[in-house]
Amino acid sequence: MVRAHQFISEASIDAVNELDLYINNNEDLYRKNFMPLVYQLNQSLKNNTYNHDNAIKKWNLLVNDAAMAYTKEFGKPAEDVKDFFPQETRNKVAQVLADREFENIKKGEYDVAKGTI
Repeated sequence: MVRAHQFISEASIDAVNELDLYINNNEDLYRKNFMPLVYQLNQSLKNNTYNHDNAIKKWNLLVNDAAMAYTKEFGKPAEDVKDFFPQETRNKVAQVLADREFENIKKGEYDVAKGTI
């Protein structure tokens, strides 16, 4: 079995994909962080106050939380988040999430039909 830290290198595409998948498949992160952020960004887009640079910063907060959770779950006690996901990698994940979810929000992926809640 390959440990995550064995294939994760500085800003590697594998590390970006690994953290992106972890965010999308971790129920707590998805429910407590991801969806509230999507809702907030959706509202700002509807109000014409959306700023993509600010969105990237907000996604970065989620990515940092995810990187810490990943390290806690799969790392050794002596390992740090920087060992698994250097800042450059985390910034890239935030950029990927911001770009992808902005397109999804614009397409109406997260719109809820009236009366379904």
